Amino acid sequence: MRAIKAPDFGYNLKSKKDSMKRGEKEAISLLRRRRLKFAVRMMSFLVSSFIILSSIYFWRTGQISLWIAEAESVMGARMIDAGLVFEEVRIKGQTRTKTDEIKNIFYEKYGQPLLDIDIKQVKNNVEQLTWVKNAMVTRKLPGALEINIIEYYPSALWQMDNKLWVIADDGTIITDQGLEEFTELPMISGAGADKAIENLIRIVSNNMTLFSQVATASWIGERRWDLMLDSGIKIMLPETGIEDAWARLLTLEETEQLLARNILVVDLRIKEKTIVRLTPQEALRRRLLAK
Repeated sequence: MRAIKAPDFGYNLKSKKDSMKRGEKEAISLLRRRRLKFAVRMMSFLVSSFIILSSIYFWRTGQISLWIAEAESVMGARMIDAGLVFEEVRIKGQTRTKTDEIKNIFYEKYGQPLLDIDIKQVKNNVEQLTWVKNAMVTRKLPGALEINIIEYYPSALWQMDNKLWVIADDGTIITDQGLEEFTELPMISGAGADKAIENLIRIVSNNMTLFSQVATASWIGERRWDLMLDSGIKIMLPETGIEDAWARLLTLEETEQLLARNILVVDLRIKEKTIVRLTPQEALRRRLLAK
């Protein structure tokens, strides 16, 4: 007869004790991690608060500005020791702008650390000069500033209130000095003509040969143009549809040499119609031929 072995409960009891110990350890570890995270958050909060309060204090007392000034002074001194000081201006693109006008802007800046010079302010100062439309300023180590200039292009003389100005193709008033250099430019007149000239030039730019024959352009009633050619012929443009009227004139000139005839006026104000007024001599000659 086989003996029956009593069950061994020691292993299960030991396993339960080990499980309880592991659970207690995990609970303690979790508690420690939470306490550590809380401590880190509190420390971050205190450090951030200290930095903010310190910054406010130093800002109000002017200490930050003093530190910045001292740092700039030290940096400037080191740049001077290294030879990085402003000594030269290199100018490109200027035709009418005088070199001395540009260099005078930098008169008090020579010998300063190159990186201390305010590039934006220099650009603004250069663009205040009469003929300068745009300027680009760059530093060139060890000690130069390079100025690239785009100048206004003179397009016409604008007459208003018995005074003349040179104006650019966008209508910008450039100068009223040295007008004797610009006698070949067409003269425009009329209130608001300086604002309207840009649109006119844009339209006629497809045939500047013809436009170069324009001696004067009158802005009539602030709504349309009358062009007077060197030959004495008047071109009356419409208030609207200038592109079509100008194209019609170019076609007539190309196919019939209209402007080479004895005429006084070419009236293009009526859409799709061209009215031509003859000179008195030509009108008489045609009447005699008709008879």
